Amino acid sequence: LRDEIEETRVLNVRPKISRAPQLHLLEEWVAAGNPWHFRQKLRVDPVMYSQIVSILETHPIFHNNSNNPQLPVAIQVTVLYAAGHYGNVLTTEDVAEWAGVSIGTVYNCFRWVMIAILHLHDQYIHWDRNDPRNVAEMEKAKDYCEQRTCPKWRGGYLCVNGTPFNQFQKPSWHGEVFFDRKSNYSLTAQVVALPHNLQIVDYVIGVPGSAHNASVFLKSQVSCQPQDFFSENEWLWADSVYGSQTWCVVPFKRPPQG
Repeated sequence: LRDEIEETRVLNVRPKISRAPQLHLLEEWVAAGNPWHFRQKLRVDPVMYSQIVSILETHPIFHNNSNNPQLPVAIQVTVLYAAGHYGNVLTTEDVAEWAGVSIGTVYNCFRWVMIAILHLHDQYIHWDRNDPRNVAEMEKAKDYCEQRTCPKWRGGYLCVNGTPFNQFQKPSWHGEVFFDRKSNYSLTAQVVALPHNLQIVDYVIGVPGSAHNASVFLKSQVSCQPQDFFSENEWLWADSVYGSQTWCVVPFKRPPQG
């Protein structure tokens, strides 16, 4: 009995818990021409999802020499659906039940997919005024602004705004600084993007939610080095909370004395 106890890792073997994965619903929604439900789960359109999978599946993190191959990359990316949800839906147990995998697999999928995404970061988020590809996108953005507004506003080819990422609960370390003006505990992000296709050019992320958008924007590369983004008669669109600059156009503000 002693030998059996010492050599046994699980004394009381419990029956395996049955799971009812719902991944097949994604394919059914696409086949039925109902992308709304697909977007509700994965936060992207089916076409964009397929493009993301095709880009990531060649990354070496998804390939190994083990006799037990990893899950298909499409399923691993699908597990990240939790990134677009909040609260109890975000628990590892719920994600595992939805995808029909184990809790450990959920953790590994998150880890592998994020490693692949971060490895491609500089390839997709960058800006160089001398790069022909960026020059072409800049001209498209200017054409978009001219068509939507007027020729005088053609030079505003970038826009900026902030957005919060709510936290599930108050952080245990300096939690008060994460309390924002909407009475949530959050992180704030600043995103600088092209208006015609929303391609991200620059961003700031990870700042506590209590910080003002204008203060967070000062940490961006656009604010620190505007000469790398704007020449004469080029600027950034922003709302009234940002400071007015020669390269940052904000709505008209009433003078301090009225």
